[in-house]
Formats: sequence, C-alpha cells, structure tokens
Amino acid sequence: MIQLTFSTASPHLKFMKIRKLIIDHWLLVIILIAASILRLWNLGSIPPHIAPDEASLGYNAYSILKTGRDEYGKFLPIIFKSFGDYKPGFYIYLTVPFVATLGLNEFSVRLPSALSGVLSVYLIYLITKKLFNSLGTGNWKLEIVAAFIASTNPWLIFFSRGAWEANVSLSLTLAGIYFFLKSLKVSRYLILSSLFFSLTLITYQGAKLSTAIVLAILALLYWKEIIKFNKKILVGSFLIGFVVSIPIILSIFQGKTERLDVFSVFSYPRPREYLQDMLDEGEEKIGDLNYYLFHSEALNFKRGIIGRWFNHFSAKFLFFEGDWQNPRHSAPNHGVLLLSDLILLAFGILALVRYGFSKEGLFFWLWLILAPLPAALSRDQVHAVRSLNMAVPLVIVLSFGLSSIIGWIKTYSKPILHYSLFIILLLAYAGSYIYFLDAYFIHMPKHNSNSWNYGYKQIVKTITPIQNNYRSIKVSQSFAQPYIYFLFYGGDGYSQGYDPAKYQKQAKLVSSEYKGDVGYVERLENICFCEINWNADSQKKNILIVSDPIKLTPEMYQDEKLYGVIKEIKYLNGNDAAFRIIEVK
Repeated sequence: MIQLTFSTASPHLKFMKIRKLIIDHWLLVIILIAASILRLWNLGSIPPHIAPDEASLGYNAYSILKTGRDEYGKFLPIIFKSFGDYKPGFYIYLTVPFVATLGLNEFSVRLPSALSGVLSVYLIYLITKKLFNSLGTGNWKLEIVAAFIASTNPWLIFFSRGAWEANVSLSLTLAGIYFFLKSLKVSRYLILSSLFFSLTLITYQGAKLSTAIVLAILALLYWKEIIKFNKKILVGSFLIGFVVSIPIILSIFQGKTERLDVFSVFSYPRPREYLQDMLDEGEEKIGDLNYYLFHSEALNFKRGIIGRWFNHFSAKFLFFEGDWQNPRHSAPNHGVLLLSDLILLAFGILALVRYGFSKEGLFFWLWLILAPLPAALSRDQVHAVRSLNMAVPLVIVLSFGLSSIIGWIKTYSKPILHYSLFIILLLAYAGSYIYFLDAYFIHMPKHNSNSWNYGYKQIVKTITPIQNNYRSIKVSQSFAQPYIYFLFYGGDGYSQGYDPAKYQKQAKLVSSEYKGDVGYVERLENICFCEINWNADSQKKNILIVSDPIKLTPEMYQDEKLYGVIKEIKYLNGNDAAFRIIEVK
C-alpha cells in the first residue's frame, strides 16, 4: 500500500517540478527581453547627444581598430590618455568589435554598456538564487522577483543607456560575486571570480574602492571557507588578479591618477579666512582645545563625508530628484528608484530583518551601507555614478518587499479582497513606471539636452563640408572638449571618424589653467579651439566663428554686408539657442 501511494505521487511531484521550472524559465526569458528593450530601444538617440567621455571612448576604439594605437599614437595601451586624464581601457577594447561591425556611431559606442546592463539582470537572478535558495512566496521565487526589479530599475536602466564604464564594472563585479559563491562548492571557480574582480580595475577608475568594498565584505563573511581552499587555487587566483591589475598598480606610481585629487573631498579644505572668521566669533585660535574639539579640518571632513553618505539614502536622491548636482545622471524630476519603491523598500527592510542576520543577509546589508563610500569621499554632495553599486543591494531589498507584499495579499481568502489588493499593487507600480518612462524617454532628451552637450554634432556636420572654404574656423573652447566631436563625427564624407593615423601626427594636449584638471586640444587643421574675442575676431576676413549665444549675440552681427549667419543650433526644447555659427566675410 505504501509502495502504491509512493509510485502514484512521484510522477505528480515530478510533473509539478518540471512545470515550475518551465514557468520560471519563461518568466526569466520574458524579463530579459523586457530588460533588453528598455536598454536598447532608441539607444543611439536617447540620451540625446553623446557626451565627451563617450566620444573619447568611441574614437579611441576606432583608432585602435584602424591603427592599433590610441589617439596619441601609443600602441595598444591598457591605460588611455584622455583630455589629460587617464582612463582604464577595458571598455574601449570591448567597443572595438561593435565599431568594426556597426561603424563609429552613438549606438555602437553605447552597446557594450547596454548589453552589460542586460547581463547584470541575469547575474542578479543567479546571485539571488544562489544566496537565498529560491526563497519566495508560492510561484513567485525571490530570484524571479529580483530579476524583474533589476530589469525595470531606473538607476540600472539609466546607466545602461550610455557608454558608462561604471556600468560595465558593475556587471564584472556581479560576475565576480557569482563565481565566488560557486567556488564555495567547487573551488576552481575562484580563479574566474578573481579574473572578473580584477577586470573591474582596468574598466573604471572608481572600482579601486568599490571593488575593494565587495572583496572586503566577502572575505569578512566567508573567511572560514576561504582558508580551506586548495592552496594552489588560492595562489593561482591571487596571481591572475595581480597580473591583470599590474597596469593599474603601475599607473598609481606613474602619476596617472592625479585627477582623483580634483574629485577628492580632501582637496577642498575650508578657506583660511572663513575658518578664521568662525574662530573669531568665539575668540578661539587654531591649536586651542576648542579648535580640535569643534573646528578642526579633520572634523570638518568627517562631517562632510557623513553628510554625503546620508544624502545617498535621502528621499530626495532615491525618489524625487535623483542626482541633483549632475543633471546628466538621472531623469528630470525623478529619483533613482520608482515612487512605488517607497512602499516596497519599507516592506523589504522588514522582510530582510525577519530573514535574520545570516551571511546572505549580512552581505547585502553591509554592501548597502558601504556602497555610497566612493561617492561620499568625493567633492559632490551626491553622485549617482560613483554610488552605482548601491543599486544592487537596493534591488534585493525591494525584491524582498515585493515578495513579502505578494505573500501578504495571498493570506486573504476572500477573492474580492484578494484580487482588489493585487489590482491596487499593479496600478501603483504601473503608474510609477509610466511616470519614469515619460520622464526619461519623453522629457529627458528635451529637458536635459544642454547637459548632454547637445549641438556639437550639428556643428561638425555643418562645418566639415565647408571647412576648406575658410582661412580659419574658431570654435569656442570649453571643458566639453569640442575637438573630440570633430574626431568622432568628422569623417572624410564616406565614413564617420577622423582618420586616426592623420590625427596622431598632430595630437597635442595643453595643460588646463586648473592644476590637475583635464587639458585642451587647441587646433585641428584650420580649426582653432580657443576663446572667442568678438572685437578682435570680427576684424578678420574669411573666417567662421562658433560659440554659444552669450558670446555671440544678434547685435554683434547685424550688418549683413560684413557677417552672415550660417546656422543657429537650438537645444531640443526648441526655444534656447545652443550655438551660433557666424561667417565673417
């Protein structure tokens, strides 16, 4: 009798497991398709213009493809000189095959980041499944919920839709975490984990700290397991990580990290006059006990760092304004999370606390707490790029919240209440998401086109065909690095991209007036990138002058006998002028 019962139940159980497996796989496929659409749709035109750093990454990939050298003629470098700054080159090499097949354009340059964003969704699914062993409510397993939240998360979408090295670095970090977790059962996976973690260092400058944070947390939580690894595996993993990291280690001693000082909060002490005025108010002096207790620079830096850290957990950053100091880093009037995530976050924190302080839970708590540090140590009050790693633990907390809410709704047996609550949840999420899609895809291109340096492509496309008609062309110099757009868009008429071999012979960077900051390129053939002085420039003949409307007002070029308006380029809002191209006859 017992045998009969077992034999009839077993096929049913197998069928249910297979059915759930199929459902999970199809749900994951649908989620990954949705993630791909959200990251790839209109990728070449949204964001509305390519940023200088994106153009630099793309052109250097093009230069490597055509000549095997970067824009300055260095053969296959790992660290690339860029505007006087230095970029780890992994993103550039990732871009080469896309430029080779799709040409040098916005889409091909952004595609590695977009695909990395889709990969991140899948890796979050794998990590969540590995850590929480398919925890969930009913058919809604936590890893499926996490993949869904990650696929639709505004923060992750935003930085997948641009050539952001930080986004690729995040994907590599997730791969490193996943293979580390696999190595706890099969130790040889530690080699892959070490490889992916070390690759973050040659992808993104900020990974020096963000990757170190993740490694420190893993080492702290899994130390007992790590010391039991095969010694050959440990040594081999260390050597692989060390070899891959050598260019970054050397760059520190070669002075290629100077610009970090520009962004460091420690580079901005209070002006001595400001400090002295404060001390005078209390009749105090530098060196007094009160100074060290209340007014020292060390204390001031600590206050600033803690304040910046809290800013990244504020409702203003998370839900309402996003990166308010850097409009290029978030959609207008929108946080890095959805408005409906405010509810999920509250439920998620409670659910994760109830889950207990296991290694799995502690990993995400510690990561969430420490992830804003790279941003908190910088000069900006908030910075959505440097704190990007924070998005992953937030996704996990939100996943716990959504899973918890679904489980809570299912406890109600009355169908009317049951379905009503589901509809309310769906409407709240859909409403918030439509609001984000509207903010990003509809309003951001027009509202923030000035933040994305809109207009330089139009300048190049206007000037290049008529360039040889003029003795000289003067383009207003700026930190937007106008020369890089002439390299990126200034092809020979048959292909986009200035001939790298030709440019390498004339590449010359001059230092910035600000010590340690990026420099300038001042000339490309007959184009001068320099300050515009209308009083002097308007007296010359047969030249073009390109500048913003502040330096070129209509009153200056009213005389049609002396001047001609070649083009006025407007921002995408249709009202404000971005640049004017004026001919001095």
